[in-house]
Amino acid sequence: MAVLVVNQGAEWTQELYQATFDRAIPDRTNPPAGMVAHYAAPSEGGGWQVIDVWESEEAFRRFLEESVVPAAKELGAPPFESHVTELYNSLVA
Repeated sequence: MAVLVVNQGAEWTQELYQATFDRAIPDRTNPPAGMVAHYAAPSEGGGWQVIDVWESEEAFRRFLEESVVPAAKELGAPPFESHVTELYNSLVA
């Protein structure tokens, strides 16, 4: 079942996000297995947010643990929160 993932980091910046992204997904033409869509933007209250759609929570967790967490640790990044929920509907124009 597809899932919607919302990641938020109150102390994250665009530069930190980009550096982490570049390490976790070094080739944009070869996205991680199970990733359907990826969006990133500043959070309204400050910090940074990333919203993804994944084929499954397992695919997201695998990418998080194998790629994102090591990249973020390498950069000395502050923590962020991830919220996963089953996706009900989507529309891409």
